[in-house]
Formats: sequence, structure tokens, C-alpha cells
Amino acid sequence: MLGKVFSSATWTLLNKSMDTACLRNTVIADNIANADTPGFKRSRVIFEENVKEALEKQTNDTRLKVTNFRHIQIGNKTSIENIKPELKVIEDLSFRNDGNNVDIDVEMAEMSKNKIYYDALGQCMSNEIRLLRTAITGRE
Repeated sequence: MLGKVFSSATWTLLNKSMDTACLRNTVIADNIANADTPGFKRSRVIFEENVKEALEKQTNDTRLKVTNFRHIQIGNKTSIENIKPELKVIEDLSFRNDGNNVDIDVEMAEMSKNKIYYDALGQCMSNEIRLLRTAITGRE
């Protein structure tokens, strides 16, 4: 029974999101480390767009009434389980003569944004555990 709790759509999505935030941190750090490498092209991790697309494609005859577009429908869990982060090399124009397209200010801002994102996910995970503990013990 406990295994089903930890394999719910919420837990799966939180785990994948936290793993993606760790990967994104590594990619951003790599971009920053190669800021002065001639010809280096920055990379980024794409995940949230894939989640949104998968949730929009879900087909379920027993859809729940939701009050917010961010609510997750129950049902087709396999689409959430199959979502994986994508690593994309950005080949856009470079403003530098050496072909490098890393902007250190943008990367530092992305690093800060990713830290806030990871901390928020950690808080969500803590809240899920707290709710589970409350359901088991009957007290907070």
C-alpha cells in the first residue's frame, strides 16, 4: 500500500522535477565554466514544456472538474512517467567574435531561478510527507 503512495502522479512528478533541477544546475554550471571557451555553445534543459504538453494530451473519460488550469487530472499516469528532461544545445547567434554564446549574467540569473525552483520543490515534497504523516497519525 505504501508503495502506491510513493508512486502516485504527484510523487512521480515531484521526483522527476527535482531530478531535472539537479540536471539543470549541472548544465548551467557547465555553461558558466565554459564562458571563455571559444566556439562553445550553451545548453539548456527542457522539462516543464514537456510536462505541460503531456498533461494537455492526457485522455481520460472520467475527467475531474478543476478550478485552476494547473490542477493535475488523474488517470493516464503513464504519460507522466515517460516524461524525461531534454538537453538542448542553443545554436543561436553569438555576440562574440570567438563563437561562444554564453552570457554569464543570464546564466547566473538562471542558476538563481533554478535554486528557487529546487527549494520550492523540496518544500512541496516536505508538505506531501507532512500530509501523509498527518493521515497516518491523525495529528500534525
